[in-house]
Amino acid sequence: MLKKQYRLRKNNDFKRVYEGKVSIPAGTLVLYVLKTQRKGPPRIGISVSKRVGNSVVRNRARRRLREAMRPYLELLPYGMDLIIIGRVRIAEASFSQIQKDLSRVLSRSGCLGK
Repeated sequence: MLKKQYRLRKNNDFKRVYEGKVSIPAGTLVLYVLKTQRKGPPRIGISVSKRVGNSVVRNRARRRLREAMRPYLELLPYGMDLIIIGRVRIAEASFSQIQKDLSRVLSRSGCLGK
């Protein structure tokens, strides 16, 4: 579980990130990024659609996304809001594929630096 300081929870916060219109797709997920004026640590929201599967499958996908994100928390710059959306393919994907896709979108977004 992500610590409270790293969570993006409010609907208005999610809407603000979506309206920023910076999305980076990968095979199993899509990353939305918004640079804010906030001085705190990066906040991450995770969303998985009902199209992925039943609640067991969706919760498993969310847990895997959180675990794949954990090593990058300390590397992300302050003042960033991120939303990770699991695509339908995430249900059958291996954990290493999820990690690879997440690493790819984070580096393409410029969150990890060059």
